[in-house]
Amino acid sequence: MNNFFYGIDTVKNLILYKKSYINKIYLCVNNKKNIRLLNLKKIIIENKIFFEILNKYIFEKKFKKFRFIHQGVIALVKNIIFHNNKNKFLNIIKKKEKSFLILDNINSPYNLGSCIRTAVAANIDCIIISKNNSVSIENNIVHKISTGSIYKIFIFQVNSISKIINFLKLYKVKILGTCIKSKNYIYNINFNCYNSYALILGSEKIGVKSSLKKKCDILLNIPIFNINSLNVSVSYGIIIFEILRQKNIKK
Repeated sequence: MNNFFYGIDTVKNLILYKKSYINKIYLCVNNKKNIRLLNLKKIIIENKIFFEILNKYIFEKKFKKFRFIHQGVIALVKNIIFHNNKNKFLNIIKKKEKSFLILDNINSPYNLGSCIRTAVAANIDCIIISKNNSVSIENNIVHKISTGSIYKIFIFQVNSISKIINFLKLYKVKILGTCIKSKNYIYNINFNCYNSYALILGSEKIGVKSSLKKKCDILLNIPIFNINSLNVSVSYGIIIFEILRQKNIKK
C-alpha cells in the first residue's frame, strides 16, 4: 500500500532521510520558475529517483481528491516508513543525559506535526507515541505540517504509555507532566536538576490523563490569561524552550 506526501520541504527531507521508500515523485511543470522547486528537481535527479513532470491541468486532475497545498510536488511513498527499533531505543535510554517527548492520544494531525517539528528543533532524542487512540504517523498532513522533520527524529510507538513511563523511571528519567491546576509555573522551576527527562502532553480535549499524572515527578503549568488552555503544540513549544533556555543548550 502506498501513500502520497507533499510539499517541497517534506519531499526534500523524505529524499534525504527516507529515500528508499520513494516509488515516484510528481512535479507540476507550471512551477518551473519556482527556485525552490527547481532545486528540489536537481536533488531528485542527483539521487536517481524516478519522477514525472505534469502540466498544471493534468497534475490537478490527477490529484484532485487531495485538498491540500502541494506546492507543485507529490511523492508516492511506500506506506510503512517507521519501524519500532527497540535496540535504538535502548541505546538512547542508556545515555547519561536523554530527553523524550511523550504524546498520549493526540488526535489532530496538525498538532502532531507541529509537536514533531518543535521536538526536532529542540534536539529531543526520542518521541514516544501511543499506537491507540492517536492520529497515525503515516497521515500525510502530519508529514506536511512537520515539513519533513518527522524523518529526522526517532519515533517509538507503544501500546501502553503507562508501562513505558515505568520503564523510563528505571533509567532515572524524570517524568514531567502538564496540568492547568498545578501551581508549579514553568518559570519558577529549576529544570537544570533534570538531566534526563520526559515531557508528557495529552489529548486536545482532556490533557494528560489522571492515571498518567499520578506517575509524574512534577506537574507543570504555563501562566496564561483570559483563556483556559493553549493548543497542545503551542504549550509544548513554550515549555521545551524554557527548559532549553535554562539549560543554556546551544546548537
